[in-house]
Amino acid sequence: MSRALGALLFVVWALAAHDAGDTGSASAATLALGALGALVLLPALGATRSRLRATLLLLAWWLLLALLLRAAATALPLSLPPVLLPLLLAWFFARTLRPGHEALITHFVRLSEGSEQAAHPAVRHYTCRLTALWVLLLLALGLCAAVLDALRVPQGWLALLGVQSPWPLSMHAWNAWVNGWAYVVPVAALLLELALRRRLLPEAPPPHPLRFARALLGHWRELRAP
Repeated sequence: MSRALGALLFVVWALAAHDAGDTGSASAATLALGALGALVLLPALGATRSRLRATLLLLAWWLLLALLLRAAATALPLSLPPVLLPLLLAWFFARTLRPGHEALITHFVRLSEGSEQAAHPAVRHYTCRLTALWVLLLLALGLCAAVLDALRVPQGWLALLGVQSPWPLSMHAWNAWVNGWAYVVPVAALLLELALRRRLLPEAPPPHPLRFARALLGHWRELRAP
């Protein structure tokens, strides 16, 4: 149930954010941000201990969005997730690369394929490097979104500060990246890596996208706290 609800909230977020970015609709922006807040708090809402606190936080978030909608001030909050989410994910990967910690993708291999496979020197080396590559990719996505958001007109950060954009970017072009290609790039990178893994890591079992997706969903809770 929670997975289906999470998928539904993500679809609502993605479609509403794209519509808001394309049309400037404040109501679509509010819907997108409301769905994103519910998606972020969904795990806490499903846990008995944190349910009350998460519910209060979500209600407070929705109330804030209602106030922003009334003040026609939803454009700036809508521009933050495309920047912050990749950077948060980069931190999520990077924190596992600290000395004494197991790289996130190595940990995933341990959960999905067993400790013996994860302990193989070639697998361990490959998954550590792959974790670092994902950190770089996510950082690049976040920084790219920040730069594009600063350059867009008329609702970019520079325009809001009264500074003329040196390379004016249309809202349509900005929206095509942050609510379109910014999703395509990591998915394409993931599928490319799975396709190349047969050659790059012959010691590992042949990867399959559907099997990978099932394993990721099945071990998501353990991955959140490696």
